[in-house]
Amino acid sequence: MKSLSQFLIHLSIAELFLLASSNAKEILRGESNRQDSSSFDFDFYVLAMSFQPEFCYQHKSQRFPGCQQPKEFWRGSLTLHGLWPQDYDGSWPDSCTDENFNPQTVVDLGPERFNLFWPNVKSEEHDQSEVYHSFWEHEWTKHGTCTGLTQDEYFDTGLKHFLPTPDIVREQYGQEVSKSDLQMAYREENKFLDDDVILVCAGGKYLSEVRVCVAREKNGSGSHRIACIDKVKKEDNCHGQIIIPQFYVDSQASVDVTHE
Repeated sequence: MKSLSQFLIHLSIAELFLLASSNAKEILRGESNRQDSSSFDFDFYVLAMSFQPEFCYQHKSQRFPGCQQPKEFWRGSLTLHGLWPQDYDGSWPDSCTDENFNPQTVVDLGPERFNLFWPNVKSEEHDQSEVYHSFWEHEWTKHGTCTGLTQDEYFDTGLKHFLPTPDIVREQYGQEVSKSDLQMAYREENKFLDDDVILVCAGGKYLSEVRVCVAREKNGSGSHRIACIDKVKKEDNCHGQIIIPQFYVDSQASVDVTHE
């Protein structure tokens, strides 16, 4: 058990880290750094997968419904964060049109697919409020509007490119793995090239995201996996040893210790 002073120190460090990581994300995936974001002309996609236990830890004080009662699947598998248009020069477009998100897309493609593979843990699963759709609305508004695809096509493309998570993540849940072992497991599971998997870690050590690059077809849909450009590779910030976080509801004491 931590003393009160240790706990307060931990909170202050966590708050500073949240600020730093938030700023880092703005540098990596903030507003478009492209002069023209009005066209659908881009080169490829970055597919981003998120590890919900780490997301939930970083937002623990907000007690999101999906974090309080996580699905068993999420303990051993990353889920979709987004499918992001990208250019070979390192720039990317965003918010290309003013087309509003249509919740009918979730109905068309199947809410069970979204709830499991592209979840919004901030909302109850059967809540049809704006909060329920807010995550997908954000992804459509910022990224999907730049693809030239319909909303159904954009989200279906993301779901069809869902990246399987290797068994090592479930096997080492709440424990450490070497970066090289995790990279190798992803390559063997998904038949990657050597540099095809980008590991993103909170604080350099808590698994947060995995990113890969996907070729773009002429009609805007996704194709096969490709090697990422150097700028995307630089988003890989994990150290030699990586902690596979637990949901904080699984082992509060364990999570507190591992995030010191």
